[in-house]
Amino acid sequence: MNSRKIMTNNLKSNFFSKRKSDKEKLNFSITSTYITMLSFISILLLYYVWILNVNATKGDNIRQLEIEKRNLLIEKELLDVKIAELESLSTILQEDDLEDMEKVTDPDYLVIKEGVKYVYNY
Repeated sequence: MNSRKIMTNNLKSNFFSKRKSDKEKLNFSITSTYITMLSFISILLLYYVWILNVNATKGDNIRQLEIEKRNLLIEKELLDVKIAELESLSTILQEDDLEDMEKVTDPDYLVIKEGVKYVYNY
């Protein structure tokens, strides 16, 4: 056998096996990068769905609070009307306690003047 021929055959087989292993490493790195990116995108998608759920829940709570606030404002307005009705002069004049009161004749009034604390009109 020729030594040159053996060397050439050996070199060819080494070159092709090295090239094959490099190609396998490249394919593995591309595959692992692809899987990593898909995992990252799926994690971001899950995070996005979770944020949407949180915001929807908060929006629903805000809507319920606005409805409750509107109902309480209506109730407050009704109570204000009731208070105004009870404090009105016609209601006070129609009460039974007014009949028990006596008319005052020759009342004494308290007058406040500057420099003098209390002055009575006699």
